[in-house]
Amino acid sequence: MVKRVAAVGLVLALAGCGAKAPEAEGPPPPPLPVVEQANLDVATVVDAVDAFGLDLLNSPFLADKGGNLVISPVSVSLVLQMVASGAGGKTAEEMANVLHLPQGATTHARELMRVFGTQDVKAANTVWTQQGLRLKQPFADGLRDDFQAKANDADFKTNPGDAVKRINDTIADQTGGKIKNLFPPGSLDGDTRMVLTNAIYLEAAWAREFKQDKTSQAEFTRPDGSKVQVPMMHNDFDQEDPKSQLGYATGPGFQAVTLPYKSGKLAFTAILTTGPSKADVMRTNGIPAILKQIKPAPVELAMPKFTTSSELDLNDALKDAGMATAFTDQADFSGMTADEPLALQTVRHNTFIQVDEHGTVAAAASGAGARATSAMQTIQVTLDRPFTFVITDTATGAPLFLGRINDPTAKS
Repeated sequence: MVKRVAAVGLVLALAGCGAKAPEAEGPPPPPLPVVEQANLDVATVVDAVDAFGLDLLNSPFLADKGGNLVISPVSVSLVLQMVASGAGGKTAEEMANVLHLPQGATTHARELMRVFGTQDVKAANTVWTQQGLRLKQPFADGLRDDFQAKANDADFKTNPGDAVKRINDTIADQTGGKIKNLFPPGSLDGDTRMVLTNAIYLEAAWAREFKQDKTSQAEFTRPDGSKVQVPMMHNDFDQEDPKSQLGYATGPGFQAVTLPYKSGKLAFTAILTTGPSKADVMRTNGIPAILKQIKPAPVELAMPKFTTSSELDLNDALKDAGMATAFTDQADFSGMTADEPLALQTVRHNTFIQVDEHGTVAAAASGAGARATSAMQTIQVTLDRPFTFVITDTATGAPLFLGRINDPTAKS
């Protein structure tokens, strides 16, 4: 049996100075709710992660020449919150603003970690520190208690190559082998002092799988107007069977359809936007507002199979968003350690996703290096042009993956 899985890995590094899923038993779960009623604290944090994810998705520094783009907002936010928990002054203020956290907050880790409390999604946070580096107790306690992070020593000073291998091997293990070499040789060196990692792993088979014999070649229009042939899947819709309905919503400038995964704990929502500025349509409506409008409907869906990946350097996107101080000699990470001052050096985020008739396989990994300073009529939805997708936790609406597909045949 081949498992259909999704995996996420996220890494932050700091440096010092100087086959088919099995058939479901019984009837499949209903496609709704896409989002249950989350408590106010969780809803506030999810709104913040949604807004942060849209910032990254629409950053001019990540607009990869009209190509596909996939990110994991929850994973990036969690690791930056780990960093922010050791920040102070202007550095902490800027990071909180970029993460859209409430005023005075540097982390809402406990609320976000609740997303991983089901059998579908598992998370692992890990801290790698230079041997002998003394972390301040409040920072270390927060990583352990709020982020449930496991601590490891590494010898970056004299053997950074071995440290890179150990970290990469751990990330590969935590992401089902999808992210094997997050840090290439030489990316961590003798100045590295700390690496923070987050990995998310989930299994996701559709509640109602697409039948392979209904998949056929069809035309997809790319952003520049050119056409490409793609394998288009078609759902097994029965007008007389309410269980075959999907989630659906429409509004000014958008059309959205939701497919539940088998357990009902996760959902995949594809959003088609129209108009002169698709980014404005998403920002005006917002992901949570769109999801709240989803209702069961008789939808005939045509959706392309796709496999795509992204390799992103987030430095410029994060600086442009408003957290430039963290990358400068004026960075204040004094809450982490008194041994030497630290500053962010590099932030990377790599992703992979595959969507087919059975379900979803996805992986993401990010790295941040730091240096020391000194019912109705049947609705037809055809995803034959660029669309946005989001994979959410149904209990909170937290966006585990967020992406834009401009060309299903492109691998990146």
